[in-house]
Amino acid sequence: MAALCKDLPVRLPERKNRTVISSYAQAVVIDRDPVIIGERINPTGKAKFKQALKDHNLEYILKEGVLQQDNGAHVLDVNVGLPEIDEPAMMVEVVKELQSIIDLPLQIDTSNMTAMERAMRIYNGKPLINSVNGKKEVMEAIFPLVKRYGGVVVALALDEDGIPETAEGRIAVSKKIYDTAAGYGIGKEDIIIDALCMTVSSDNKGAITTLETVRRVRDELQGKTILGVSNISFGLPQREIVNAAFFTMALQNGLSAAIINPNSEAMMRSYYSFRVLADLDPQCSNYISIYSGNVAVLGEVKRQAGDQKAAGISGTDLSLGESIKKGLKDRAYAAVSELLENREPLSIINEEMIPALNEVGKGFEKGTVFLPQLLMSAEAAKAAFEVIKEKLAQSGAEEKKKGTVILATVKGDIHDIGKNIVKVLLENYSYEVLDLGKDVPPETIVKTAIERNVKLVGLSALMTTTVPSMEETIRQLRIQAPFAKVMVGGAVLTKEYAMTIGADQYCRDAMASVNYAEDIFEVK
Repeated sequence: MAALCKDLPVRLPERKNRTVISSYAQAVVIDRDPVIIGERINPTGKAKFKQALKDHNLEYILKEGVLQQDNGAHVLDVNVGLPEIDEPAMMVEVVKELQSIIDLPLQIDTSNMTAMERAMRIYNGKPLINSVNGKKEVMEAIFPLVKRYGGVVVALALDEDGIPETAEGRIAVSKKIYDTAAGYGIGKEDIIIDALCMTVSSDNKGAITTLETVRRVRDELQGKTILGVSNISFGLPQREIVNAAFFTMALQNGLSAAIINPNSEAMMRSYYSFRVLADLDPQCSNYISIYSGNVAVLGEVKRQAGDQKAAGISGTDLSLGESIKKGLKDRAYAAVSELLENREPLSIINEEMIPALNEVGKGFEKGTVFLPQLLMSAEAAKAAFEVIKEKLAQSGAEEKKKGTVILATVKGDIHDIGKNIVKVLLENYSYEVLDLGKDVPPETIVKTAIERNVKLVGLSALMTTTVPSMEETIRQLRIQAPFAKVMVGGAVLTKEYAMTIGADQYCRDAMASVNYAEDIFEVK
C-alpha cells in the first residue's frame, strides 16, 4: 500500500465554512433553507411536561420527541431544567433515551454548565448548544466546552449592558461574540446569532428591531440566525395567529433556524408555503406531497375531519404497531392490553406486531432505520409479548413457536453483543432460542443440536483468531447433526469467508438472521 501511494499527491482537508449539526445518523445543514427546531421538550409554560419531569416520566418526553419528528422538525430542543430535579442527571438520561429512538440532531438547551458538559460528552454527533451570550464570564465558560467537544452555538445578542434596544447594538454584540469565539478556534460558521424575539405586547417596535437584526446579520455579517418565535406573542389572545405571521416575516428577512412548535398546523403551513414561494421546494413537490387531496398533513400524522377521532389515534395515543415502530415500550404495553379486551392474542401477534416488526426490519435493511431504533422496536414488541403471554397463560393456551434456534458465540470468543441482538429479534418473531452463551465449545453446540433436534444453529465470532473454532464447530455439526443448517455472523466474516468454512448462510445483521430463519422454517 505504501508503495502504491507514495507518488500520489496529498489532498489536504479544505475548510468548508458550512454550518452543520449532526446526530449519529444524519446531518442538518443550516443555510438558506430554514431549519425547524422543535420546542416541545421544554418545561417553560408546559404544566404537563413539568409534571412528567417531576415524575420521571420519560415515556411522555419520548412521545413529544417522536411526535415532533413526525410533524416535520429537523432538530429537537432538549431542556429539562427544573429546580426540583437533578438537571445534569436528567439531561444525560433524556439525551440517551432520545438518541436511542430518534435520529434527529438535538439542541442541548441549559444554563447549567455541569448538565451541558455531561450532555455534550455523551452526545453522538455534533449538537446545537443553547446558549452563549456576549457576557465575558459566559463566553469563558462555554467556548472551552465547544472547543473540546464540538458543536454549533446559539449566541444571544446581549451582554453585560443587557439587551440592546436597537439592531445596531445587537449587531455590535454579535461581532464581539464572533471575535471572542475565534480566539478559541471556533469559526463564525459554528455560531448562530439569536436576534432576540421580544414580545410585541410590551414593545410595539420589538418585532421590527428583531427583523432588522436578522436581516443585517445575513447581509452585513454573512452569518446565520435563530429565533424562539413564540416569544413574540406573549400576553396576546390567539397567539398562533401572530406567531405564524411573524414567522413568515422572519423567514423573508433571512432567518436560518426557528425554534417553534412543529405540531402547530399554522406554523408548519407558513413554513411549507414559504419554501414554495422562496424557490426552496422544486416543482412544489414537498408541499404537494403534504397538502394534496385536501388533507392537512404534518409528517406522518395524517388528519382529515373525523378520521382521527374514528381511528382513536393521536400523538400521545399511538396504535400498537406505531408504538412498536417508534420503540415506545410503555405505550406498546398499554396498547396491547387494550386490544386484548376484544381480540384474540394470535390475531394481535400476526396482524399488528409482526407487520410492524417487518416494516422496521425492512427499514433497517434499506438503511433508513438504524440499530438503536431496531433494538428499541424489539424491546417495545417484547413488552407487548409479555402481556400476551400472561393472557395465554390465564386461558391455558400456549404461544405457538415457529421453531427452535441455537445461538452461541464460538469457543475462545467472549463477545456476545451481536448474538444478543439476534436473540431479541428471533424471540419477537416467535422462535424459541436456546442461547448457549459465549466461549462455547463445539461439543456443547453439537450435543444440544442432537438432543433437541434443532434445525437451525447460529454461530457468532468477532475475532479473527476464533474463526477456526467456528469452522471446527461447523465441521462437527456436519458429521453428527447433518439435519442442522448453520448461519454465521460477526465483524470479521464476509459472505465468501462464511462459504469457505462451510456455513449455509452468512447473515450480515440481525434482521438477515430472522429472514433466514423464516426461510428455513418455511414461514409464509
